[in-house]
Amino acid sequence: MLRFTGKNVAVNSIIQPRQLHLVLSGQRLASGRLQLSHYARVGRKVLARSASTSTSSSDDKSSHASNLPPSAVPPRKHRVELKPGPLKTPSPSSTTPRPHSSSPKQTQPSFPAFRPSPISSTPESVPSAIELAKQDIADAAAKGVLRPVPHDAGTIKRFTHQAFELLKFYFRGLKAINTHRNQAAAIRSRIATGGAALSRAESRFIRTFHQDALKLIPFVIVVVVMEELIPFIALYVPRMLPSTCVLPGQRDRINAKARDNQQLVLAGNWQLFDVLRKESESSGFIPTLSLKNPGALCGVIGVPAWGPLQLVQWRLHRHLQNIASDDKLLKQEAYGRDLTLPELKEALQERGMSMFSERNSADELRAQLKWWIDMTGIMPEGADDISRRLFVLSVIGSHK
Repeated sequence: MLRFTGKNVAVNSIIQPRQLHLVLSGQRLASGRLQLSHYARVGRKVLARSASTSTSSSDDKSSHASNLPPSAVPPRKHRVELKPGPLKTPSPSSTTPRPHSSSPKQTQPSFPAFRPSPISSTPESVPSAIELAKQDIADAAAKGVLRPVPHDAGTIKRFTHQAFELLKFYFRGLKAINTHRNQAAAIRSRIATGGAALSRAESRFIRTFHQDALKLIPFVIVVVVMEELIPFIALYVPRMLPSTCVLPGQRDRINAKARDNQQLVLAGNWQLFDVLRKESESSGFIPTLSLKNPGALCGVIGVPAWGPLQLVQWRLHRHLQNIASDDKLLKQEAYGRDLTLPELKEALQERGMSMFSERNSADELRAQLKWWIDMTGIMPEGADDISRRLFVLSVIGSHK
């Protein structure tokens, strides 16, 4: 009796840690209480394991390990690699439309919005004035404006040949101004006698002649004193040259520089134009005398902005008055239907709409010109040709 009691005590001392291990690992037994026979059977297994050799002990351990219950920890899931899905393009309905100004003309042909070109971190190399003069002479010789230099000419002969050809070119230009004077007088005489009405081409011809006549005296002085300064004048003071004395390369560079200056003014003063547009949006026009900074508007249309305030306002008023007369002639000629692509670009640039690119077609530029004529043709109460065009310029300058 005492022997069985001792065995039970030994079995209990061994089983209690085993039961604690089963409870902690989450394993539940089949019944609420363990039977005594089960205790005795487990005790005999333990006594037999302790009496066995090291080899049999390792075998029992492996067999016992195979009989252990599975761990309560759930198996680890396989790692799923997350890859970015395809980007969804926004639908046209979800995009926010660009706000438009509530101008009196609701249906307006759109023109390309101005985007300032990115400024590169590395400055581009600018050719010197001498190199530009050589390029202009070579370009004029290639286009037949100047007689090319003989192939066997040396340095001295090349220099004298080019100087003599430039002198002849400027002399022919001065003679052309006198010819234009006679032609302009004939046009005025025809209109005065009741002949055909003045066309836009004739109007621009007479205006160009007046500008060239004002430049004639200082230009003749430069040609007589030192004609080598003319390429430098074309670079730095292009407005001093008459239109008949400008080489093709010089004319292209003058137009490109004027367009770049206009775009710089648009990029740097759009907030000022936006304020002007908002202040005058209800009335639809801007009085000339109310302008506090007319220089920005002069820069947009390519008019010099230096000098006193009264002089700047006078230049602005004169340019817009000429544009108003030109708009009436364009409207009579079917909104410039017969204008070529260079003429359309020139007309838009004079109106401050220099946002076109080389990819724009003639029809697109003509639509922009029609937008200007239609917008400036609407006259609110109290507005005139100048004040209405100042408002349209503020709309263009604010990129609206």
